[in-house]
Amino acid sequence: MRAAFSYFTILPVGSAEAPRAADLVWLPLVGAVVGALAGGFGALCARVAPHPLAVVLAYAALVALTGAIHLDGFLDGCDALFASVAPERRLEILEDPRHGTYALAGGIVLAALQLAALAALPPARLALLLALSGASARWGAVLQARWAPYGRAGASARAFESKPAPLGLALGALLVAGLAWPLGAGGALAALVALALASLCARWSARRLGGVLVGDAYGFAICVAEAGALVALACLPGRT
Repeated sequence: MRAAFSYFTILPVGSAEAPRAADLVWLPLVGAVVGALAGGFGALCARVAPHPLAVVLAYAALVALTGAIHLDGFLDGCDALFASVAPERRLEILEDPRHGTYALAGGIVLAALQLAALAALPPARLALLLALSGASARWGAVLQARWAPYGRAGASARAFESKPAPLGLALGALLVAGLAWPLGAGGALAALVALALASLCARWSARRLGGVLVGDAYGFAICVAEAGALVALACLPGRT
């Protein structure tokens, strides 16, 4: 757990080595904690600041608490996955720290979707809603590691060199179900949307990368799934 929080957040849990496959099962909990903290911060801001400003601050906290690790993967993924080049070249683009036009366009669309969704949700429930979207998106991404080979060497390869244990995945599913339960059918729908989007993004990314996945592709899937869950919650009658 400490390794997962150390690698995927900026929370002061002390230094730890890069996570192993067994540690990835804690990623849904990481998403839940980060989402709850960002949502709670947004709810507090909404008491003393205009609602639009509180929404922006909640979104900023969500990005900052993760050290933008998933957002960076999403931006890199936009540049590589949408490029009309060979899979080998896409893997090279993912290694490039610079961001291009696809990343800029994708980042704008992603931020607009998430901010619009957050603005439509009740501030008092932001902590729960962001915890659910964060946990379900990451659980869906970790689930994809059961079938996809990892296509890069380094610290992330160590995490994905073996498959997450079924028991760990089951615990992640219980966490997502527990967060969705207070929201009823709306919570279940949001979790299913996140799961479906994470799966679709991962499988599409694998096809674009020659049958493998890398950390940036997982970041891409997590960001899309998280945004999709928030949009689903925002579109529900009564806004949960």
